Amino acid sequence: MSNPFCSFANGSRLVPDAEDRIYKDLRWAGLIWDEGPDLPGPYGPYRQSERLSLYKEHADKLVREGKAYRCFCSPEALEEQKKRAHEAGEPTLYPGTCRDLSLEESDDRAHRGEPFAIRFKSAEEPIKIQDLVYGRFMKNEPEDDYIIMKRDGFPTYHFANVVDDRHMKITHVIRGAEWLVSTPKHVELYQAFGWEPPQFAHVGLLADRYRQKLSKREDSANLQYYKDGHILPSALLNFVVLLGWRAPPTKGEFSLKFSKGDIVVSLQKLPFLQEKHLERLIEKEDKTYAEHLLEEKHFIKPLREAIEKVQQAKDEDLLMAPGKLMTGEIGARLPAPRIFDERFRRDLLRLVTSRRVMLERPADRFVDAMWKLRYYIWEVPQGVLEVAVREGKLDPVAPADRAEQLGKAVSFLADKFQAVDGADWTHDGLGKVVKDVMGNTEYWEFFETSKNAQTNVYTPLRWALLALEKGLPITTTMEILGKEETLRRLEVAKSAAAMAARPLAKP
Repeated sequence: MSNPFCSFANGSRLVPDAEDRIYKDLRWAGLIWDEGPDLPGPYGPYRQSERLSLYKEHADKLVREGKAYRCFCSPEALEEQKKRAHEAGEPTLYPGTCRDLSLEESDDRAHRGEPFAIRFKSAEEPIKIQDLVYGRFMKNEPEDDYIIMKRDGFPTYHFANVVDDRHMKITHVIRGAEWLVSTPKHVELYQAFGWEPPQFAHVGLLADRYRQKLSKREDSANLQYYKDGHILPSALLNFVVLLGWRAPPTKGEFSLKFSKGDIVVSLQKLPFLQEKHLERLIEKEDKTYAEHLLEEKHFIKPLREAIEKVQQAKDEDLLMAPGKLMTGEIGARLPAPRIFDERFRRDLLRLVTSRRVMLERPADRFVDAMWKLRYYIWEVPQGVLEVAVREGKLDPVAPADRAEQLGKAVSFLADKFQAVDGADWTHDGLGKVVKDVMGNTEYWEFFETSKNAQTNVYTPLRWALLALEKGLPITTTMEILGKEETLRRLEVAKSAAAMAARPLAKP
């Protein structure tokens, strides 16, 4: 990005903090610039309101050369003329009242303080222009003698953009297709000054699902929607770049081949891009300080906030917490959940991205992820484990009538894992223990109905550690929980199995 030029051609419509908000939004999106109002460079000043003398100089030049003229018609008179032309079914063009005033009379009236605008003398025949997207373009009728400098001394967009682009050495103008019909005006101005016009490329307008011009009230057009939804700036940029444009097959190349026609903004691809960019960010080993901040702001912080919402609901004895999580199904909160450790970030990402970004409420994915994360953050209540056995959720490995044998199997597993050295408490190290247990005939004696070695080991473990919740590999889960918490949960599971083995008390 070369520079963030501020186009405030209408002095009466300036919004005090608009410029600062533009800078903040650009920086949030990860866009940087070489020069601008906040970063002086060779082509300043960068606010149109500070370049009025430049516009006046060039407008005066056109007046002196007879290519433009002062118009002393009052706004009221012009409005009345338009009204009469409209009622008569005639074009509402400027009638040329001041077109043929002599320069001497024009100078004299201006010197006496009579208000005036400056109009450009358009060509009598329409001109052809070349566009990189639409090819040759020519209007059916010649241009009106349009205003280039208003009565308040500010330039119109048509005039200011030509003067600015020339003085800033702009070579390509890429803008919305709505400006294609105005391009002949701009090319005429370039020709009047004897300047070579830049190349023009007019791209389709962004449209909503009804193919109407995208409104600022639409979420997809509001940057705050993406900020509040914790969408990564890189994911949003990736999404925007692909609107109406396809990357060349060769990496590193750039093409000006844009789609013709309006571009329907569909956010359906955004969740996919968000997940890919988040995955790339988290898996990057040599993160910059800025990238660490991005990860914290758009991933870790909203997760911690979601945890606090669930905990608050639990502390207030509410039946249900955000994310449709029953507070009775989670126990005490772990003092320092290891799932947030840097080395487990990829595993945390897998659990969170199992909940896709909901376009209506993108930030809700963090609360929704609490279901998958719950037993990495909170303990598993003994009652939840007991109910799972009684309801036959461990069938056919451990039916309800074999709860006592299930307890013995868990005790066997606890003894094996108790013997694991702390340095070997890793996914691979724990995997070796599990493999040894699978081949142990003593362990097999606890089961009758199932003859699958993996199921006999993994089902009791997943029940004891996660209340049968699917997700990460069980050995990865054990590594994340740590040895102390894993063994504690196995002890709780033994007690749950013992309780499930007892007959329920009659009401």
